[in-house]
Amino acid sequence: MEVNTIRACSIWRALDVVGDVPVLLIMERAWLGARRFEEFVAQTRLARSVVSGRLSKLVEARIFSKEVAEGGHRQVYRLLPMGRELFPTALMILRWQHRWEPVRRGFNVRLVHRDCGHAMEPTPVCAHCNVEIDPRFVSWQPGPGLTQVTPDYQKRRKQTTAAIARRDASVMVDSVIELFGDRWATLIVRACFTGIYRYDDIQRDTLMATNILSDRIDRLLAQGILKPILYSAHRRRFEYRLTDKGRDLYCVLLALLKWGDTWFSDERGPPLLLTHNPCDHALEMKIECSECHQTVDFYNTSFELPNADNSLALV
Repeated sequence: MEVNTIRACSIWRALDVVGDVPVLLIMERAWLGARRFEEFVAQTRLARSVVSGRLSKLVEARIFSKEVAEGGHRQVYRLLPMGRELFPTALMILRWQHRWEPVRRGFNVRLVHRDCGHAMEPTPVCAHCNVEIDPRFVSWQPGPGLTQVTPDYQKRRKQTTAAIARRDASVMVDSVIELFGDRWATLIVRACFTGIYRYDDIQRDTLMATNILSDRIDRLLAQGILKPILYSAHRRRFEYRLTDKGRDLYCVLLALLKWGDTWFSDERGPPLLLTHNPCDHALEMKIECSECHQTVDFYNTSFELPNADNSLALV
């Protein structure tokens, strides 16, 4: 392996498209019903130039289409199949936020499974045995499509505190959006999920500059996603292990992996092969309604804002 390359799994490829805080904020508002440019600007509190640039990128990537609204002259942005297939990722992000940071933001999103009519939480299960997915019982091996890439970490910058503070509480960026909007931090979490825990090993796996790696580890520790485990008292060396909160991010990564496999794998096949150890089948995630245990998808689920004046269903 070349010393200037890192593993280019489908998570990496997915983050090349959506691994950006403004993009994730725009996608969030699209799930909640925003369609027009002015709605995205008003609801994300991003600069108009930022919204314009990110929407252009998402149209180019075939996440959105840009159309003239029926019966009028206003342009609207609609999710295309590639964008709609990010729905499991949106569900897993929302599930994590409900579990770990329910009061961090100024609004609450409720999910309704229209097939049974109940408010519900999405539950990620193995499609073969219907057991809820736990990353401690998943094994992986390199797939035929695994390649190495030279990382380009200059494409995106971490959101500054001042930029975040400009938004009001209704669009406060929570930890999960900050994490997946920062590829550096996401690569550290990916390393931990693949059994790489020590600082020097994470640095070799990610090729981050040491000051950036230290900053991101400190932030993940402060957010309660990682915890330090002393492994050398003589030299005060630590491993960085996922907490329960950090481990629960696995299904967000799994949804991104599936999306990346679907849209970016070449003829060689997926870069990673996952096995669900309890049933010994290739792992395929299915998302169930917590109330009726039937599959939830883009077409039978509504997002509602109980503390707002509107209730927005996906159409």
